[in-house]
Amino acid sequence: MKQQQPHFAHVREHLERVRDGYSFIPHAESIYLGREEEDHFWELVGLRLQGCPLIVLAALRFERLERAGVPDSRESLAAYLTVNDPAGEEGARLTALLPHKDQQISQFLAGLRAGREFTPVSIDRLRVELAFDFRADNPAAARELREAAAPLRSHYFRTVGGHLLRGESHEVPPSDGPAHRFLAVRSPQQILPQGVIHMPTLFIAHSFIGLQVDVTEEAARLAVRNWVPFLSVTGSKQSLIPIGK
Repeated sequence: MKQQQPHFAHVREHLERVRDGYSFIPHAESIYLGREEEDHFWELVGLRLQGCPLIVLAALRFERLERAGVPDSRESLAAYLTVNDPAGEEGARLTALLPHKDQQISQFLAGLRAGREFTPVSIDRLRVELAFDFRADNPAAARELREAAAPLRSHYFRTVGGHLLRGESHEVPPSDGPAHRFLAVRSPQQILPQGVIHMPTLFIAHSFIGLQVDVTEEAARLAVRNWVPFLSVTGSKQSLIPIGK
């Protein structure tokens, strides 16, 4: 039997933690934390990219922010990946470090912290459809602002790829320009013809969302069950976080 590549096993283990209702990550150094610098650090995240059939694990460089009680605080992935001016010269691309296909993620992260050099890869933010991290808590320093904003509401989504999911989020705002923005969906569940999969908080590009409906009210929850685009049999059989077999 062909052994699964270590980084896909790493994702599968995280999905199992999500399924089991995890509340903390006991060993950040073996799960997501890479090289630490004075004002920045490298962190492992998962990216779904246009043109790539499987999820990509990449270490990205974040500015360290201050938030009481949260180690390695940073801005949210939604803010980090957003491109306000796609035509501009700055900000459309990000630098990533990738693990080798046969490398254990804990070894990759240890190598980063030890100062090992990796050839950087340039990723176009505009090609990122979805992202997630390996944390158990929101590391963003803007929690107070989020709590002061409008409460999250329950939604159903259908992506342009045909994936169905439900979760808590804000509304996707009307487009006011060419900006490439992301929506945070918390406690998401992907609805597949064969069942439901619990997923970590997802940061989904607005352009990847085809349909969205607010089902906070009971009438909407009853109605959505009878709308063809949201029936499980019409949804994609592929996971939003594809890791192969």
